[in-house]
Amino acid sequence: METIGLIAAMSSESDALLRYVKGGKRVSVSHWRGIRFHQGNRDCLLVTSGMGLKNAMGATDALLLESKLDLLISFGIAGAVIDDLNIGDVVLCGKTCLLEKDSPGQVQQIAALSVNALNAISKALTLVEARLVTGTAITTRGAQVPPQRLEQMTHPVLDMETAGISQIASKAGIPLIAIRSISDGPKAPNPFDLEVIFDDNYKIRIGRVLVAILRRPQIILRFRHMVKNTWIAADHAARAVLAMINEASAIISLAS
Repeated sequence: METIGLIAAMSSESDALLRYVKGGKRVSVSHWRGIRFHQGNRDCLLVTSGMGLKNAMGATDALLLESKLDLLISFGIAGAVIDDLNIGDVVLCGKTCLLEKDSPGQVQQIAALSVNALNAISKALTLVEARLVTGTAITTRGAQVPPQRLEQMTHPVLDMETAGISQIASKAGIPLIAIRSISDGPKAPNPFDLEVIFDDNYKIRIGRVLVAILRRPQIILRFRHMVKNTWIAADHAARAVLAMINEASAIISLAS
């Protein structure tokens, strides 16, 4: 039986997938929250890593120690860089890079999906009127990237984990699929400066959030929209992952 390791940064992302899964069993993966379940003909182990490179890389290492994996899937929400993506659109990240000194670093290639897996995801997303596109995951601590620096990239999106997971997967010789759904971007900006509200461990500083709201009370309405958009994006990413896992034939392309 093929074994798949899945990594999501936040509980909201993991829970979105678990809403569609039956018979999940809680397990410990080092000190991370893990859920093992069977879906189709595949054994799946889901870990919620916490946000940021350090957490994602640590959880990936723990997954590799826990099980002999045939495939890794990183999934969750992301921010669009330019206005070519809508809330809830799903991006299959064929490439990733780390944001270094406000500029994208060396690009890493990620595994490609098989035609059958692509078709399965596209069909699932049609039900919620969302698109599936290919793009590049730019891993950042929360800083935004000037769009003009990314003119050569197709559908660039911002996350905080993919480049780190890709680095470890590459060293271990395990293919990685990265799925991200759009929760914010130029059409629906995040009302908070992420670098300000997160501490060094990517925990939210509640005090700074409250200060931001007191200074700009209009943020509350935008925050409500952000919560709704985050839920939509997490759900669409989960639908994509579920469709991919349920595909009976090969998930990744032999040409990748």
